[in-house]
Amino acid sequence: MNSNEIPRLTFAEVLDVVTPKRVGDCWFIGDSLKPQFRLFGGQVVAQCLLAAYETVEDHFTAHSMHCYFLRAGDASVPIELEVDPIRNGRSFCTRRVVARQRGEAIFNTSISYHVEEEGMSHSLRMPDVISPEEAIRLNAERDGLLPHSLLDLFGVERERITERLPEAQEPVSQSWYRVIGPFEGCLRTQQAALAMISDFSLYSTAFSAFPYERPEKVFVGASLDHAIWFHDIPKMDEWVLYDTYSPWSGGARGYNRGSLWSRDGKLIASTAQEGLMRIRRDR
Repeated sequence: MNSNEIPRLTFAEVLDVVTPKRVGDCWFIGDSLKPQFRLFGGQVVAQCLLAAYETVEDHFTAHSMHCYFLRAGDASVPIELEVDPIRNGRSFCTRRVVARQRGEAIFNTSISYHVEEEGMSHSLRMPDVISPEEAIRLNAERDGLLPHSLLDLFGVERERITERLPEAQEPVSQSWYRVIGPFEGCLRTQQAALAMISDFSLYSTAFSAFPYERPEKVFVGASLDHAIWFHDIPKMDEWVLYDTYSPWSGGARGYNRGSLWSRDGKLIASTAQEGLMRIRRDR
C-alpha cells in the first residue's frame, strides 16, 4: 500500500485500535494498526505505558520510562503485555512491562510514577525556530520531499524545519508535531501520544552526520533502547517542537537526545535513544 492509500485517522481513532484490553489483573492484549512493514516501536511504547497506568492509583503520574527493543515485532500478531507491579510507595511506584509475541519478548520497559509535589524549578530556553505555519509553507516549497505513510497511519502531523541534505551535516533535527484531532484526552492518553511521537525523529538524527541521502541503503538500522522523562502536562493536538541532536556515534551504534517543547516555550519532555548503525555488507 502506498502513502496515498493509507487511511488518515484521527489520533482518537488510533487509540481506539491500539489501547490494550485487560484480560487479567496484570495481563493485557494489544492490537496494531496495519499495514506496517515492521512494528513501529512508538506504538509499543505507548501501549506499555497505557497498560501500566491501569495498575496504578489515579494520583500517580508517569515521570520516566526506560525501554529496550528486543526483537522486531509483527503487526499481524496480537501483543501480550505483562505488567509487573514491582514497587508501590507513598510518593513513587514502579512498573515493569514485558511485551511478547509468539511466546518471545519483543520489548520491555520500566516506568516510574510520582505523586504531584511542590518544588523548586528551572528550565532551559526553547530554541528559536520558525513557526509551524512557516514550516508548512517551507515544506510545500520542498514539494512533498518526505513520505508520510507511517505518520498518516498513526494520526500524526509533522512539519519538518531541518532539511535532510545528501551531504554530511550537523546531526541536528527539528520538527513540529501534533496529533490529528481534536484530541481531548486525559493526562494518560496525552502522555501516550507524546510517547508515540517521541519515536519518530530521534533514531535517525545520527545518520545526518554522514554524506548519504538514503542511509537505509548504507546501514542496517534498528532502535535499541529509548528513554523518556515527562516534565509537564502535554496537549498533543497543539503543535509541539521536537528538537533532537546526536552527540556521538561509533561501534555500529548512534546515540541521540531530544527535547519536546510546547509552542509557548515549556519543556514538556526529554528523550534519549541509541540505535544500531551497522554498515551493510552487500553494498
